[in-house]
Formats: sequence, C-alpha cells, structure tokens
Amino acid sequence: MKSHLVFGNQKGIVLPVALVFLVVLGLMGSAAVVMTRTDMKISGNYKNSEQAFYVAEAGVENAREVLRAMNATSSDKSSYSDELAALTGINGVLDGYTSGTDDVPLISTTSLGNGSYTVYLTNDSIDGHLNLTDSNQTVTLTSVATGPNGSSSTIESTVKTFDLFPPPGSITLLGSGASFTGNMSMAKNLHGDDQCSSGTPKPVIAVTDSGDVPSIQASINSSKPATYHGKDSDGNSVTAATDPDTITKAISSSTLASINSNYGINLNDAHSLNKFVTDLKQLADTIVSGGTDANSVYVGAPGDTRIVVVDGDFNLNNSGAGILLVTGELTFQGTITYTGIILVFGEGSMRRQGGGNNMIKGGIIIADTLGPDGIAGTADDVLGSPSLNTSGGGQSNIIYCSTAIDDMLSDIPPRPISFKHVF
Repeated sequence: MKSHLVFGNQKGIVLPVALVFLVVLGLMGSAAVVMTRTDMKISGNYKNSEQAFYVAEAGVENAREVLRAMNATSSDKSSYSDELAALTGINGVLDGYTSGTDDVPLISTTSLGNGSYTVYLTNDSIDGHLNLTDSNQTVTLTSVATGPNGSSSTIESTVKTFDLFPPPGSITLLGSGASFTGNMSMAKNLHGDDQCSSGTPKPVIAVTDSGDVPSIQASINSSKPATYHGKDSDGNSVTAATDPDTITKAISSSTLASINSNYGINLNDAHSLNKFVTDLKQLADTIVSGGTDANSVYVGAPGDTRIVVVDGDFNLNNSGAGILLVTGELTFQGTITYTGIILVFGEGSMRRQGGGNNMIKGGIIIADTLGPDGIAGTADDVLGSPSLNTSGGGQSNIIYCSTAIDDMLSDIPPRPISFKHVF
C-alpha cells in the first residue's frame, strides 16, 4: 500500500493576498489624496501670497504718483521735507511703519481686488528713516498689503526725484566739430535769457569745445545776428550783433564738474551719455523704433508731459511736452510747439525741414555718441560732431524757459532706486 504526502494546503490563500493588496492600495490612495490636498493648499497659499504681493506693489506705484502730486504743490519742491513733516502722528515725530505707528499714512487703506494696501512714508537710510529733513530728494515708501484668506505682503521701495541735469545753454552741442546753421528769418527769436522766469541767463549756444566757438559765431553772423538774444554778466540785454561772446560760449570746467558731481553725467564722455540713455529708457512712458513721427506717437502736452524715447530717426511734426530723446536724426517741421527738453544722443543730428512757425520752449542738447562703428554702447564710443540745422522758411524760435523745464520735471514721479520684499 502506497502512501501520499501532501506538503502545504494552499486552499484559501487568494483571499488574504487580495486583502493585503486592497489595504496597500487603500493606503496608497489615502496618501495620494493627502498629498493632493497638501499640494492644493500650498498652491492656494502661494496664489494668495502672490496676490498680496501684487497688491503691495500696486500700492508703491500709486504712492509714487501721490508723492509727485504732493511735491508739485509744495512750497519746497527741491526736497521731501514738507511731506515727511506733514505725515507725523499725534506725537509730532516720525515713527516709521510698525503695527502700532501713529504716523499718518501717505495713502490710507485702499481696496484693490480681493485685497487692500496702506502706504507709509519715511526718509531714506542715508538721511535716517525717522529724520524729517530730506537732504537728497530720496525717501522710502512702505506698502503694507492684505490679500485673500488672510495673506499679507510688505514692500519697501526707496525712490528718488527724477532730476535732469540743467542744460548749459538754450542749445547745447557736446563734442568737437559742432555745426550750427541758423534760419534766415528776421522774425525768429533765439533766447538764452530766461523767457518764463528769472532764471540765470544762459548762452543761446553752449559748446564743450572752445575751438568751435568762432565757426558758430560766424554762422550766426550770417543768419540775422540781431535775432539771437541774451544777457551779459551785468544783466544787460544783448544780441549776437552787439555781443557775440555772450550768445555763444564754451561750457566752463566748473559747470562740467558740477554736473558730473551732482548728476553723475560726464558731458565730455560718450559712454556716460549712452548710459544716461539706458537709464532714461527705464523711466520712459513710451519707447518706439525709429522711422515714425509725432502724428503716430503721443509726445505729451503741457500738464500731461511724457518721456518718449525713439530708437532711430524721428519726425517731430506735432506739438508735445516733456522729454524727447531721439537716438537717430531728429527732424522738426511745421507749425508746432514743443515744451521741455529735446535730447538727440546717438547720431547727434537735428534739422528743421520746410516752413511753418515752430517754437521749442525749454532746451535742446545734442551729442554724437556712436563712435567709429556707429553703434552705441560699444568700446569705441567717443564723442563725434553734433549738428543742428534750423534753416528753412518761416520762423524757428528756440527759447530757454526754466519754468517749462521745472514744470516738466515736476510731472515725473520719483524713480525707484531700490526694492525690498520684506515679507
């Protein structure tokens, strides 16, 4: 009789194995749900914090305009001391932003979308945040914002008044070999003496190379010299016919040094002027390519000034106000008035075309900054020969006006020089 051995009875093994698999799958599913919920919560928190950040950022941008408007009506437009003093709280001192500050907000709590912001003003770190005396036209804006679901964000932005260096002349030609051609109309007027206020008189044409003075004086002498007006050192009114040395002057070394020291711009250096172009682009309201004109590009108006930068040639055939910077050739024509500062940095060529009675009220500065390769911002940048040709029919009036320049500058909000996301 044979015996049969049975090694292990595997009946019913499928059930416990299936249960184990179900438990594992359940745990995996639960973990996936938890992870998904966590990711959604993190994503939601991130979205809320981002929205709070953007609300705070909007507060800073609004505060720049509010600060500009306050300073424009201040008795002291050269500093923010009045604005700082006006925002001290009941204790009469500036405390800076803290949870319990009694400082008056520059902008009270303002709703924006699903959040709100409040903006405070203090001095900058150089003067000392709580100092009421502003010595450098620089202050700090603190924007405290709330967003959805209790999110919050605080931004500190230090801002500085945009302050263009004063033009040394009604017309300023930077670089050697400067060329000027005057209009032949007896009805035109070019003024270096301030026609809007009692500002310090300037030459009609200022140059950096004293060797260019004789040729420019000769050009003026052949284009109705009695139409070029200025004031001599004694305050007497003169014309190019009676006192050509007052009408056309080389910029003094002290003036050049002062502009370099106070504004960080070397008027004798193409690299410095090209850097100024780059910096101004960051503040521009409009940047356009060349080959266009003022009929298609809004170039501002008195009370609504614009900083417009044109990369290339431009035709100023419509009135405007503000700062116009052209890196190619600037042509102006027709019966127009431009109020503010015209800068032709790059190709350094400006010419009048056709007839019409036009007026530029403020100042013009021209510089050829391209160097031999014709490209700004390269190693060979060096000042070339600037050119202004005002010939043509009709009248071409160019007058120095300090008020036009000051009003234009007061229309520009202070520019950010540092930005810090506190939390």
